[in-house]
Amino acid sequence: MPEITPSELRNDSSRILNRVEHGERFTVVRGSTPTAEVIPAQRRAYQTKTEIADAVATLPAVDSGQLRAELDAEVDNDVVIDD
Repeated sequence: MPEITPSELRNDSSRILNRVEHGERFTVVRGSTPTAEVIPAQRRAYQTKTEIADAVATLPAVDSGQLRAELDAEVDNDVVIDD
């Protein structure tokens, strides 16, 4: 990981952040002591409630009676699972 000083970060932040956007990481060193790391932000791995609601709104309607009938036709109800 390349080392940079706080002055380099301040004076050349645009170039450094461009490199960080492309996956590079930097250690900010004050004197000879590592003080911080500049790393790419993690992309959010979740969806908002609005995004989920919008996606669900496009799904076809489900007839619960038909679904139950189809499941009953496919699943063997005589199978017993011991705990």
